[in-house]
Amino acid sequence: MNVSVVIPTWRGRSLLESYLPSVLDAADFYKKQTGCETEVIVVEDVGGDGTPDWLRDAYPNRVRVMEHDLNQGFAAACQTGFEAARHPVVLLLNNDVRLRQDCIEPLVAHFAAPKMFAVTGKLLNQGEETFCNGGKVARFRRGMWSTYQNYDLLPGADRTQPLLSFTAIGAFSAYDRARFLDLGGFDPLTAMVEDIELSYRAWKRGWIIEYEPRAVAFHDASQTMDRRYRRRALDKISRRSRILMHWMLLHDPRMFLQHLVSIAVRILTSWLVLDWRFYWAIFTGLAHLLAVLKKRRATRRTMVRTDRELLEMLQSFYQTAPIALH
Repeated sequence: MNVSVVIPTWRGRSLLESYLPSVLDAADFYKKQTGCETEVIVVEDVGGDGTPDWLRDAYPNRVRVMEHDLNQGFAAACQTGFEAARHPVVLLLNNDVRLRQDCIEPLVAHFAAPKMFAVTGKLLNQGEETFCNGGKVARFRRGMWSTYQNYDLLPGADRTQPLLSFTAIGAFSAYDRARFLDLGGFDPLTAMVEDIELSYRAWKRGWIIEYEPRAVAFHDASQTMDRRYRRRALDKISRRSRILMHWMLLHDPRMFLQHLVSIAVRILTSWLVLDWRFYWAIFTGLAHLLAVLKKRRATRRTMVRTDRELLEMLQSFYQTAPIALH
């Protein structure tokens, strides 16, 4: 199956200089291994560091460069890349990810399954000694989905069942291009958790997301985001995005009531610990209420799998799969 690699970038020339050669090497290895074509698309989101000219000079026949006229952010850069992609599977990468040479084929093999939406791979740090991301675990706690835990396959375990992942991480995952575009791509209202929000919508559409531990890449988190935002700003944006995601997509009456009760309790108590960022997240989130309600209705109309069914499916998987939590 032919593959398009999409890399959104903003002031990332130095990162691309370090890590893009590994992407081209993996693309060449995949073609040698399977005979299938691979294209590489870099979407430049007006970083102003000369990335497009450098790419055209350094890789004139290897990399397609797409340029925005105005800075539009990560979600729009990804959308540009997916729309430009020529092939049915898109491997989405951060500009600071280094690929292991043999990582593409194990990801692509999953797309023979009829309901596959995305496959997420294993990320180690650039030093290759620390496990950073694998299959994403989700628990519903205190009225919200908690998605901070990872898992990996136990050494020597027999893979007799699919390895489900709640999220396809934005840094290193392969997507069915047509389904990504059908969902409308990442939602800029959920910046910082846009991969979680998109994955949640895909699950509710009845599609599947899996983890492939044989597909390995290397990544030191947030090299681009740390350049663009301060940590305090990142935390505020992330909190608001998580709240908006639940307002948009959580439809089960009992689960949504738990969410509203949790929010109400925090509104009443957060001042005791001077958690002003929570109040900022709530009140700036309310400014987007019309867009949130519109998306909530649209998601309900296309929903095939309920929140409760997804929760039960994931709980059953965690109880029976040969995995180790991290």
